[in-house]
Amino acid sequence: MTATASTVRATGLYRRLQHESRAAAADPVELVTMLYDELEVAIGVLAAMVRQGQRVSATEPAHRARAILIGLDAGLDREAGGDVAEALSRVYRSMRRKLDEVVAANDEAGLRDLLDGILTVSNAWRQLR
Repeated sequence: MTATASTVRATGLYRRLQHESRAAAADPVELVTMLYDELEVAIGVLAAMVRQGQRVSATEPAHRARAILIGLDAGLDREAGGDVAEALSRVYRSMRRKLDEVVAANDEAGLRDLLDGILTVSNAWRQLR
């Protein structure tokens, strides 16, 4: 069964509320994990919207996804992280460019590709636990 945009949005809202309650006690690794969760939801909502024939540029999920990518990049400790932080920064900037392209083109396949890349980085991050 394919999720509708409204179902994905409602699920995202529920998850966001759960995350907000967890955020107060979360450590830095958990906070970044929560951002990845939110990014995955936002991209999922965008893909569902495109499947339903909606335009996704200038929508809340598009703005949220972009803001999360900017936040992940800005939150990198380049001094302590060295080459790893710089590599992640390049990945986040590339993801932002891809997001901008696929949102402008209303490209569902591009959103799925972007989500695959996000999941790869997210899964690697989760291995830190």
